[in-house]
Amino acid sequence: MVLEATAKTDNGTLIPLGRREYLEIGYDLDGAQRMGSWQIKEILDLSLQPVRRTEERFVAELPAGTKSAEVEVRVTMFPSPKKEILIHEAKKTIHFEM
Repeated sequence: MVLEATAKTDNGTLIPLGRREYLEIGYDLDGAQRMGSWQIKEILDLSLQPVRRTEERFVAELPAGTKSAEVEVRVTMFPSPKKEILIHEAKKTIHFEM
C-alpha cells in the first residue's frame, strides 16, 4: 500500500508533500519474495496492520503569498505490479491568513 499527499496552491502549483510505502514483510513492490522467514524476525515491520490506526506527518514549504491550498491524500493498493486499486481518497482546502 502507498500513501501519497499533495497540495495544490491557489495559483495552481502542485507540491508533493510526502509518500509512505507500507510493505508486506519479505516482499518487494513487484510481489517477489526477497527474504526468508528466518530473516524477517530481525527487521522492522513496515506493513500496515489491519484495524490499527496509523498517523503520518509531512512538512513542506509552500510558495510565498499562498492564500489557500487543497491538500489531497490517497491510499492505493498494488495487488500486482500492473494493477492499482484506490482504497481511500480525501481532499481538504486550507486557508492561510496573511
